[in-house]
Amino acid sequence: MNLRPVKCGLIIGSAFVLGMLVFCSAHLFAKEETAHLTFERGKVSKKDTYSRTIKRGDTLYSLVSSVYEPRSGRTRKQIYDAIKQLNPRLRSIHVIYAGQKMRLPKKHLFPGGRAATITGKTTGPEKVEVPPQDPPLPTSDYRMAVIREVITRMNGALSTTGNYYIPLPQSGQISIDCTRIPVVELADGSVILLDFSQRMSASLKKIIPEYWPNYHLVAVSLREESPRILQKMMTASKVYAMTKIQKPVEVGKVPQLQIAQGWLITEKSADGEKKALQLITFLKDRQHLLPKAFIAEAKRNGLVITEVIEGHGVVDPPAIRHPALSIPDLRSSTHMDLIVNLLNIFNLQPSRNTDVKIFEQSRDGFNLSVKADLMIRQGNKRAMFHAKPLPSQFTDILRENGVEPILLKQEDSRRTTIEKTLVGLGVSFSSNVFSFSVPQEADKPSGVIRFPAIRAAVNKSSQYLIEFDMDQNLYQLLHRQWGVNLMKY
Repeated sequence: MNLRPVKCGLIIGSAFVLGMLVFCSAHLFAKEETAHLTFERGKVSKKDTYSRTIKRGDTLYSLVSSVYEPRSGRTRKQIYDAIKQLNPRLRSIHVIYAGQKMRLPKKHLFPGGRAATITGKTTGPEKVEVPPQDPPLPTSDYRMAVIREVITRMNGALSTTGNYYIPLPQSGQISIDCTRIPVVELADGSVILLDFSQRMSASLKKIIPEYWPNYHLVAVSLREESPRILQKMMTASKVYAMTKIQKPVEVGKVPQLQIAQGWLITEKSADGEKKALQLITFLKDRQHLLPKAFIAEAKRNGLVITEVIEGHGVVDPPAIRHPALSIPDLRSSTHMDLIVNLLNIFNLQPSRNTDVKIFEQSRDGFNLSVKADLMIRQGNKRAMFHAKPLPSQFTDILRENGVEPILLKQEDSRRTTIEKTLVGLGVSFSSNVFSFSVPQEADKPSGVIRFPAIRAAVNKSSQYLIEFDMDQNLYQLLHRQWGVNLMKY
């Protein structure tokens, strides 16, 4: 049997496939350089590296400074690039952990801190430097500063300097110039490439989603503001979304906060529910900044609030300059002890287990008394607290004699007990949900603090009696701005 034609066909077919691969590879590399991306193979040989375990307190900055002693920013950048190349699973050079094992280049590659070039054999195309056609984004760019802060507060990272490497299986890596294509790494594993120049080739646009589902290319304009850029990034990710709120966002239950404006970033859970993560407000000035106690309360309830002054950047909330206030606690194991604590607020001293006469022998021909658990006197009037029911005839006689009987049942709630006491004392009060706007004098407040309470007039001031815990700094804010006095029962 003659096999020569078959062999010849195989040789011709192999040559054709190999030629096409070379042509496509060269064509792809020529275009990637114009998009500030290049393909290159690893250049640090294994013999020029060593393994190191990260210790508690280590940062990559301190590690590079102590081991390599770089004398210039350029050298430090080259060292960072080498470390990122040797550790392709390293999500961000800014985040390392104690116990983490990393492979580092040996010091002799960077002798005396001089700028060194890492070399090595490669079988792929050489990296060719091409003069940039557009300038890099300034690192102080207002939008980038806002995006960095927002992403950092989501436990992510933004790279705007150096190179970012995407490994290619068994063939090398893609090197991205982050000064022209910033790279955002989100906590859900998404990696966003911000293509400001919009010059990335169609080939790479197709390759990235095909081989790396968690990598997303987002085309953005140099004229777009940070809210629009952030919204595009969140839309491209797996689980995040960002929308401008149309109605106030409610945070927490009691007390409840409401924020009236801003952009809300949400995270979609496995069951499809959306969880609010961060609310970003863009303000023209500091007049509508939320107090720090308000922002801290929102964070305790799972919502991070980021405030941005347009044209300036992210600002920290005004500091808390006064010591936190403690809230008096009236609670006790029995209703009677709760009433004693409340009466002390009114400067009333009750007497316990007092006999109160209903009939007197000198007047009615016989004696009859009832036991008052608590008795207080207000001028010519007296109030009697008792736990055992009395016949209606007895209560009528007591009232005729200037004694107001107040029956406290065992099944009464603390709220009911408080309200019965205030009624018996003739104290003006109201039970409602009270709201306080922040800032207090603003026509359109940025936020609102709401909580249910019993508001009672005590010693020419208002006391708010509450059943829940409240942060002491939030109470300090309410007390200083609105004169709110709280008591817990």
